[in-house]
Amino acid sequence: MSKRHIAVLVMLILASGFALIWGLILARASTGTMLDYQVVYTGARCFIQHCDPYNEAEVMRVYFADGGARIAEEPGQHPHYMIAEQFYPPSAELIFAPFGALKWPVAYCLWVALTCILMTVAAFLIWDAAQEYAPDPPFYLACIVLANAGILYSSANPAGLAVSLCIIGVWCIAQQRLLAIGVLSLAMSLAIKPHDSGAIWLALLLLGGVFRKRAIQTLAVVVVFAAAGVFWISQISPGWFGEMRSNILQYSTNGSRNDPAGASMLINLQPVLAAFRNEPHFYNFVSYLTVGLLFVIWIVITVRNVDSSKRRWLGLAAVAALSLLPLYHRSYDAKLLLLTLPACAALWAEGGLIRWVALTFTASGILITSSLPMAALDIWANSLSEKPGTANHVLFLAVTRPAGLVILAVSIFYLWAYARQNKDNPGAVAETAKRVQDPVLSSKE
Repeated sequence: MSKRHIAVLVMLILASGFALIWGLILARASTGTMLDYQVVYTGARCFIQHCDPYNEAEVMRVYFADGGARIAEEPGQHPHYMIAEQFYPPSAELIFAPFGALKWPVAYCLWVALTCILMTVAAFLIWDAAQEYAPDPPFYLACIVLANAGILYSSANPAGLAVSLCIIGVWCIAQQRLLAIGVLSLAMSLAIKPHDSGAIWLALLLLGGVFRKRAIQTLAVVVVFAAAGVFWISQISPGWFGEMRSNILQYSTNGSRNDPAGASMLINLQPVLAAFRNEPHFYNFVSYLTVGLLFVIWIVITVRNVDSSKRRWLGLAAVAALSLLPLYHRSYDAKLLLLTLPACAALWAEGGLIRWVALTFTASGILITSSLPMAALDIWANSLSEKPGTANHVLFLAVTRPAGLVILAVSIFYLWAYARQNKDNPGAVAETAKRVQDPVLSSKE
């Protein structure tokens, strides 16, 4: 590595270490709060003990056997245990299982350490891809992402692993280096949280050439994970799929604690639309339709034009933003926006007005989904009350649930930049056609 690479890696480690410190302080101060990883850990404990991880009674039996605290029942009410909300697919349980075999403090510390390391590595690798165009903007934006990862580190949500592995896999495949690691990383990401990395995998498949080959290899590995997980869980609970689906619906529909109309820190489109009409069939339909139409446009642009390194990153940036919009996502899933950094750097290198527009959109997407700015907005939102009038409604919407709108704007901007690229550089078609088909040439871009 060059001196610049070493210096950047050290700074990213410091930014990640800062987030780890304030995150763990926050976790220690938040007494009585259940960590996201505690849910995963209990499900994994249940899985390796051959009980049904999607059955509330069996999960709670394992939880209490491990010394879990009881919630006092109120008269006429059933106590709600978040720990019973098991909704990760069987393929994910295979990855969680080795940690479930350990005692809680050891498992938690190892998971947090792994999340912190992989997130830092992912940020460094994506900076490495971006610095070929311009080193400075992606460096500062990567530092912002890592410095705001405190809640992700303290809660140890599996999104940290899923997103990090997705970014590492994309870097390996796009740069044509360490391909076996890239395929395995992307496959593990899909196995843990398919709604985080599924659209990225599909984009690689549609890009064609060597990228389609790696996407198919990734799918083969995922199928192995899925088959093994389904085989295992089917021996325990033949009706596991219905139970998992029921848990998902209970977790994120109207009236749940993740109701799009009231839950904070959600970054998908449904919370924005629910402010206008709080009916699931309305906000789900409009979200799916909007993202679906934009993705169809992305496909048309992709199949009509020949790929190149710069256009590839522009296309992946658009898909990374789009993938956060149609389904339930929180701020820790938005670390996927690290994939916009090479595209931002490529546009920054063009100079002129486009560099500032690209930086504005990219930075806005990262800032609006970062923990510290979101917490500040949440505090401000609690002091507001929605009043009659269009202006007041717009202000209330902008303060209480801006993330979905900003990410939508980011995705549209990069979709436009993706479509514009070949028009600006038509002479590159023949050369880039050779590079897409030749891994050696692609690795030298």
